[in-house]
Amino acid sequence: MSGDLTEAELALVQAARVGEWADLSEAEDQQVRGVVFRDLVLGRLGEVDPRGIWLKRAHLVGGLDLCDIETRFPLRLLSCRTDEPVQLIRANLSTVDLTGLVAPYVAAQEATFEHSFTLRDARLTSVGPPALHVGGSEIGGLLNLARARLANTDGVALQGSNVRTGGGVFLNHRFRAEGTGDLGAVRLSGASIGGQLNFTGARITNPDGPALIADYLRTESSVMLGQGFVAEGRQDTGTVRLVGARIGGRLTAEDGLARAADHEHLALNLSQTSVVGDLLLPASFTEGRLDVNGLTYGGQPRLATLDEWLELLTTRTNYYASQPYFQLATAHAAAGHERDVRRIHIVRQKDLLRRGQLGFWGRLWHRITGLTVGYGYRPALALVWLIGTVLTSVLVTVVAARPTGSCSVVERVGPALSTVTPLVKADTPARCLVNTTTVTGQAVLVANWALQALAWAFLTLFVAGFTGLVRRSQ
Repeated sequence: MSGDLTEAELALVQAARVGEWADLSEAEDQQVRGVVFRDLVLGRLGEVDPRGIWLKRAHLVGGLDLCDIETRFPLRLLSCRTDEPVQLIRANLSTVDLTGLVAPYVAAQEATFEHSFTLRDARLTSVGPPALHVGGSEIGGLLNLARARLANTDGVALQGSNVRTGGGVFLNHRFRAEGTGDLGAVRLSGASIGGQLNFTGARITNPDGPALIADYLRTESSVMLGQGFVAEGRQDTGTVRLVGARIGGRLTAEDGLARAADHEHLALNLSQTSVVGDLLLPASFTEGRLDVNGLTYGGQPRLATLDEWLELLTTRTNYYASQPYFQLATAHAAAGHERDVRRIHIVRQKDLLRRGQLGFWGRLWHRITGLTVGYGYRPALALVWLIGTVLTSVLVTVVAARPTGSCSVVERVGPALSTVTPLVKADTPARCLVNTTTVTGQAVLVANWALQALAWAFLTLFVAGFTGLVRRSQ
């Protein structure tokens, strides 16, 4: 093969033997056949320096096929281009740097990279196969796609399901991914990331499906969806999906946006997601609905006020769920905001009444406890109702009733207190008792019986609310 090498290919072989750059920027002939590069990696064209193969601004004719190859030296192909795919399927490689690559697509599924895999500033445009496929691959260090642009007019742009990395994954600094279909534009389902997942400044679009699917993702550090991040999609299960994900650091979405083309669809799906660190999620992040049932996080959520959180839970979710309210209340309780905790639970109970699955009697009891004791979180309301009942009895007795003899107003109040107030019995003279031989007196007596029953009921509700019995029953 050495006798058939072009001038550019000879320059590459000679540079690889000493571990130097083969820079074809100024060369008249920039073409390097993919089969020649493969032979060079396999050692068929001589020994390669441990510093690896360094190639710049080459046109790779016939693409690049390194499938099933094993090598321990770095491969750096900067600002290269090819009209055919780059294939690294099942390869076992050291460091691979394809910064600035222009190609139809890169297939690297089930490959192993001992150190890092870099595709910064790459331009990959595919029709059918994923523009970048690293599904099932193992990367010992970073996966870096900063400023890369991936597009697939008939499928997934970035397929990274079940990828495992020892370091972070960087899809940031104006990273762009455009895909189509129900499988999403970017897929990281089941991925295990040893560092952060950084989407700051990225834009991911899918006109007829989800933008980002990262269900059951695992990260050792933070997930960043802010600083200009934009995701646009059309899918009722979520434009951005992190269902069942475990995030080892923060989840931050400051100055980011997840937009559902249909605002009745989910823009953000964090169902059963666990965030070890803080949750920095502004209300403005979602244009559409969201699902946070099962979402847990450390500390108090930030970048959104309590009013905004309660508005999100009551009007921007598709169904009633108690867990998001309890999680929010737990965070505020840990911060010592007891008044906010009561408010959260009262809003939760109102949402349960409005959208929860309650039968007729359940709804009736819910309305009664809400009106009288604030669902157990405002037991003092029952005392207000009790006082109102006592005053009503006094007014009825003093104004409507006619005692059997002459007596003062204070003496006439006694029968009302004795009748209505639980555990209170006033010593009332016989002449001041209600004359029950008249129709009016009998009506007052019956009214006081009813008021007495209400007084006992309000006192019981106060005790139940004060001791938490009402809350435990709901």
